Amino acid sequence: MLCAVAADAATTRNDDSCDIAMLPAATLLLPYFVVDVGSPAAGAKTTIFTVINTSREPRIARVTLWTDLAFPVLNFSLLLTGYDAQAVNLYDVLTRGTVPQTLSGECEAGGPIPSNVLDEVRGALTVGRVTNCGSGAIGFTHFVDAIGYATIDVVKSCDAVFPTSERYYDELLYDNVLTGDYEIVDRNPIAGNLAAGSPLVHIRAIPDGGPAGLVTRTSLPYTFYDRYTPRTYGGSATMDRRQPLPSVFAARFIESEAGGLDTSFQIWREGVTNGSASCRDYYDRNYHYLQMKLTESERFDEHENPSGFRCRALCPAPYPHLPPTSTVPSSYALFPLLSVSGGIGGWIYLNLDNGGSGTYSSARHSQNWVVVTMSAEGRYSTAYDATALANGCTPAPAAGATIGPGPNSTP
Repeated sequence: MLCAVAADAATTRNDDSCDIAMLPAATLLLPYFVVDVGSPAAGAKTTIFTVINTSREPRIARVTLWTDLAFPVLNFSLLLTGYDAQAVNLYDVLTRGTVPQTLSGECEAGGPIPSNVLDEVRGALTVGRVTNCGSGAIGFTHFVDAIGYATIDVVKSCDAVFPTSERYYDELLYDNVLTGDYEIVDRNPIAGNLAAGSPLVHIRAIPDGGPAGLVTRTSLPYTFYDRYTPRTYGGSATMDRRQPLPSVFAARFIESEAGGLDTSFQIWREGVTNGSASCRDYYDRNYHYLQMKLTESERFDEHENPSGFRCRALCPAPYPHLPPTSTVPSSYALFPLLSVSGGIGGWIYLNLDNGGSGTYSSARHSQNWVVVTMSAEGRYSTAYDATALANGCTPAPAAGATIGPGPNSTP
């Protein structure tokens, strides 16, 4: 790998902040997707996302699909002309084996996925197995549902390199130009017939701009991809310059069987594996009850009655834990029980820090994201991001600390 090194690149340090906001970004995160690959399109659940180029210059966006244990299984490029918008239906990708076909003077992207590759991708996302890993689980078993998450990055070429490779960071660009959204559509008229959507998570490069492969100082203490970035030939732990995500959230809930009201949380968590992980590491480490533990959870009903757990050093094993990608109801046994006051709603405090996911900076907290999905009567549904109580540059509070906002840390 060859990297140029510079103290300062020709970049603009605009909006230097650890706060995740709806601003054009260099990376977009789809924190959770689900696709029913075993049903006809007319009744199948699917996830659709759209990527928009807000600049007048053409851009290449690299989409990577990961299993729910953070194993990358498929990538493809979207060639976006100036001010372009490109929608991707993951049912088309994972069932029909096609990705949007786009063409530019530099490269051709999209088209059919070879059948042998598609079989491997489906196996990874539905039953957690790929041929090269033998019996090693790189995802959970969901039978007909393909479940995982996706990242979308601005890059300089249509190569097929994954973010787990050091070569990726010779291709990664730093232009904050992308925006986008996603929708999860359940067409099953008996079990669902619902749809909900939300913006993709917008992760900015700080500072903005500069050529690929140029190592530039960033004011961020660590970054979104730092456990994969190179450390040789002038590489840097923060070479990707992407904002880190927070670990502490306030998530609204409402539960009532009588009223047909339900809440679920789609939770993305940073794994602990890096680019040198073996197949077995993805299950053994990214679902280990210590390495993927939750530090604290507290439920407050509408009458301010609290109930919860706080995992201090002597918290009995097994610790409550979650994998890198999951969807769980707000009534899930992992969370504190609803109080006996008779209230049907309130909020849950979630400290999702696992004690350190950064391979090279293990003292830092782990990155996470939470989306709240509410449904009613089997007919209505909405989704939105939970409130982050601090940004990614703020150390996660210890269990037992006073619950409250911030303080946020902005470099």
